[in-house]
Amino acid sequence: MTKYLYREGYQVFGRDMKLNSYVVRSGEGIVNSAAIRQQFEWAFEGKTPKIELWHDKEGVPGDYSDEVRQATRAIFEKSDIFILTLGLSEVWYDKSTGEIFWRAIPKRDFDPERHGFRVLGAVENLDNLRRTYQLIRAHRPDATVIMTLSPVPLAATFRPVSCITASAVSKASLRVAIDELMREVGPSADSKLYYFPSYEMVTSFLPNPMKDDFRHPTEESVEFIMQTFKRNFLR
Repeated sequence: MTKYLYREGYQVFGRDMKLNSYVVRSGEGIVNSAAIRQQFEWAFEGKTPKIELWHDKEGVPGDYSDEVRQATRAIFEKSDIFILTLGLSEVWYDKSTGEIFWRAIPKRDFDPERHGFRVLGAVENLDNLRRTYQLIRAHRPDATVIMTLSPVPLAATFRPVSCITASAVSKASLRVAIDELMREVGPSADSKLYYFPSYEMVTSFLPNPMKDDFRHPTEESVEFIMQTFKRNFLR
């Protein structure tokens, strides 16, 4: 999405701008609904996790400095369009606080007495999305909000079931939550809240949409999705 919009001439946070914000530097790793909610509550309300929760893909922890928080808030306050892409419902959490991590715990830090694994249900995902939406509307009432669901399935699961089965449940939980929010708000109440069906294009419409790894869409699939996005949203 970022690469395509940048090529189309749009200003996109994270391209050619040295911004000290996790939603820019680690945005692709913030894909569960709780982690997305954390960033908005932290930026707008100063709600800081009680423990070290955030790690980038190399496992480097992110701190809760006010400089990064203010930079994140500034990004949100300047954004005219929010594209929220959900990826999975399987999460790791801290047993003592219940707080949820961005991704799996770095191996060097893992403690089975402290760290737990669970699946976010549709009700919990809906609560997180609703809270994120409310914060956007409270601070950016005129912004466009577009929700999408990643078609990339899980590569592995920590559940004692097939990864294919776990992936289906993970996606379904998020898809139901998104739809519940869309119906709860309603188009008459908010004409700038959208769901863009990239997930359905890959899973139910395009022929042979995946690469040989059966996880990532082909370049042709991505191009079709983005051309569809362009026809509906770009000027």
